[in-house]
Amino acid sequence: MLEVKDKRIAIIGLSRTGIATAEFLYQRGAELVVSDSKTADELKNVLEKLKDMEIEYELGGHGEKCLSCDLIVVSPGVPLDIPFFRRARERGIPVISEIELAYQFTEAKIIAITGTNGKTTTTQLTGEILQKAGIGKVIVAGNIGTPLIREIGDTGKEDWLVVEISSFQLETIEDFRPDISIFLNFTPDHLDRHKTLENYWLAKKRIFENQTAEDLAIVNYDDQDVMRAVADFPGSLYQVSLEKRVDRGISLIDGKLIFIEGEQEEEIMDSAEIPLKGSHNIQNVTFAALAAHLLGVPVEIIRDTVKNFKGGEHRLEEVFYLKNDDILVIDDSKATNPDSAIKGIQSFESPIVLIAGGQDRNADFTEWGRVIKERVRVLVLLGETRFKLKEEALKSGFSNINIHIADNMKEAVEIATSHLKKGDILLLSPGCPSWDMYTSYQERGREFQEMVRKMLLTRQEERKG
Repeated sequence: MLEVKDKRIAIIGLSRTGIATAEFLYQRGAELVVSDSKTADELKNVLEKLKDMEIEYELGGHGEKCLSCDLIVVSPGVPLDIPFFRRARERGIPVISEIELAYQFTEAKIIAITGTNGKTTTTQLTGEILQKAGIGKVIVAGNIGTPLIREIGDTGKEDWLVVEISSFQLETIEDFRPDISIFLNFTPDHLDRHKTLENYWLAKKRIFENQTAEDLAIVNYDDQDVMRAVADFPGSLYQVSLEKRVDRGISLIDGKLIFIEGEQEEEIMDSAEIPLKGSHNIQNVTFAALAAHLLGVPVEIIRDTVKNFKGGEHRLEEVFYLKNDDILVIDDSKATNPDSAIKGIQSFESPIVLIAGGQDRNADFTEWGRVIKERVRVLVLLGETRFKLKEEALKSGFSNINIHIADNMKEAVEIATSHLKKGDILLLSPGCPSWDMYTSYQERGREFQEMVRKMLLTRQEERKG
């Protein structure tokens, strides 16, 4: 266990994670310096939450106060290439993530889940299956929304932590070692942070870094980059494939999820029983089912939990159905990169009126353009990337007359609803982060839902009148 009592520790980044870390360390007798690039005035509401603690602050940047500390705990949203961290390394100050800190203070067993897309769904479902199975206390935390450090207080050796892990969190681990690691998939993302695709892959690969022959890994056999990451894995390796028969793991065979261990086979469930839309969700379910199966959870519990699983908010969430017009509204605000948006679009057969766009992270939208040409009827664009996405759509052969530019979500929804026809799907699947216009993808999704309900209910009332 890491010794923190009477140690001088800097916390960089006053996010939700930073606040939880400060509370945890303060309770254990650490001397804290809390730092953020924002000013005290900008952080007024956040600082209010820490007002009862004796804390030194270094706001508006990170400097000598933090560099006089024994340890630095960095929040995941803070980039590691700023000059401050170079100076910290030169002085030999350890820099760790909140995930690493939490690991140092728990004896619970850990299932760690990473990947470009599908992390939240897989984490939620895995946790729900294990909770239904009653295998002990099961806590779901991490990048999913609840900082892990907030949940470890009374965990013991018989408990399970099901943890969603981002590349940002993995960058600054040291000893973090999951009992079961899961790597779902790998596609280009976060290149504004990692600079190169290889750096992003190396960060993801760290999930396996400290595992030993006693540990398990579950990986995507259909993804070459994922398989490259476990080329030298020392423990027991299990695979998931929707395309081929694996030697050890679960494959989709004739529409059924089949667990395979050498010559032995066992049917887990029929993929037609999965309520979540899209082949990507079949894959997410397969990962969760395999993790549970390896822990001895009965097939009946796995199947029943999957069949009743609702999925997360803002990930292909059904918002509204206009019965008379057969119009379905879907909130996929969590699709914050092109690959995730493509999966969302490909989940439906009906004509799509798509709202897309958001913060520009220099992502490649070439494949996105090809998919919308095939699957989308009307395209409404907003955010920093709106003109970039318009150009990509036109390059793919999408009709200019069916592309519309909006300045905000209200205008985007007004345009989209005015073009809806019977049998259409109105889909918000931005393919970009939300931070150019919102504090989170959740806020973006909530505003979309509010606007849609208001406009379509008005439309219904006008027809009745």
